[in-house]
Amino acid sequence: GGETLREVAIRALVSIPGRDAEKFAVLNRLIASGEFQPAAINALRQLSADSWNVADIKPLVNNIIGYLSTLPINQRTSASANNAMEMARKLGLKLSALDQANIEKRLKNLDVRVIAIGTIPHRMIYDKEIIVVEAGKPVEFRFSNTDSMPHNFAVTQPGALAEVGELAESTGRDADAMARHYIPDSSKVLIGSRLLQPGEEQAISFIVPTEPGVYPYVCTYPGHWRRMYGALYVVPKFSNYVTAQSEYLDQLDLEVKDALLQTSSRGQEWKYEDIIGDLDMLMGRSHEVGQASFRAANCIACHQFDGQGQNFGPDLSKLSDEKRTASHILRSILEPSKDIDEKFASNIFLMDTGKTITGMIMEETDDVVKIVVDPLAKDQITVINQDEIDARKRAKQSQMPAGMMDKLSREEIIDLIAYVLSNADPKHKMFEGGHKHKAQH
Repeated sequence: GGETLREVAIRALVSIPGRDAEKFAVLNRLIASGEFQPAAINALRQLSADSWNVADIKPLVNNIIGYLSTLPINQRTSASANNAMEMARKLGLKLSALDQANIEKRLKNLDVRVIAIGTIPHRMIYDKEIIVVEAGKPVEFRFSNTDSMPHNFAVTQPGALAEVGELAESTGRDADAMARHYIPDSSKVLIGSRLLQPGEEQAISFIVPTEPGVYPYVCTYPGHWRRMYGALYVVPKFSNYVTAQSEYLDQLDLEVKDALLQTSSRGQEWKYEDIIGDLDMLMGRSHEVGQASFRAANCIACHQFDGQGQNFGPDLSKLSDEKRTASHILRSILEPSKDIDEKFASNIFLMDTGKTITGMIMEETDDVVKIVVDPLAKDQITVINQDEIDARKRAKQSQMPAGMMDKLSREEIIDLIAYVLSNADPKHKMFEGGHKHKAQH
């Protein structure tokens, strides 16, 4: 078949010179998400080895081997499979001789499907929200922890996520907690990993249950289960999933028995109404996750806060008392055009050529207006001549994009609001008794 637009875009991304480290990060994420893997692996081959982030190499190799293990036997000699094998070996050159030998052995033995599961640093989430496996088949989970705090990985019976999470929490200080890697002692836990410290990985063999359904996977380290989880879809035929993906899952219509999995989604378009009811949960928040979410949502591109950031929107550390409320902050984030600060409003200029230009005024003289059209490309100043302007008006749309929160989970948004409300102060009472990340001995 022809290339999809996304595949063309991936090719185009690599043809732009420079910024290889950023390209590596983007391609690494695409390969982890399981989308457009052949195109992304092919693009990766064109980046210089200096741009690779060494901490990401093991999980990346796991994802590449995972991709290869899903290919039918007759496709394992195709050009894209060969590219993937070559890339796995090349990445291995940055690892120890033992790791390289291990990669070689795994490339020769691709009969069991490999599923790589990683962590996203500082956000206390796995890098996959959904994993699809075939009922009754053996698989190998390759769990790697690139985060700065410990995590484990457990699969539970459908409907048991909250029960197992609560049990993990109530037994987290028991004498044997460390020895059982904080996996609670429950018949509803089907499999559990070790507690992996930062930089560790583990291979876990698993025979998938024969009963199709939606099985939660979760980190049961104390304080993590409410946000660090995903859905293992056990389906009758994996090959049907490969060809039809979401249509096949819709057709199967498997019951989602866990409340958290029903609302889970990092691709959700959050509305003010979705979250305002949760703002009574502003105690015991995580400063670290709030800070990471603030970064993940790229707030700093336009706002000054905690000593850094740009000046395209109000300075968040200087909010007035009536604006420093949880509901005002939530409303400003999710409905940025509701109440725009005069000083940061966008203006629309109708030029005598009939063209319109929209941007924020940085400076104005009798002769010219200097505006920034895209605050994210902050160094690009557009200069327009006063005598070429036919008309101008204030824009009703904020410069701040909507959807900044759509990559975050509900819990992360609440942590982010606490972070802004507290003025980034880790000692603020909202963070007391928050998710503690020190291993308890």
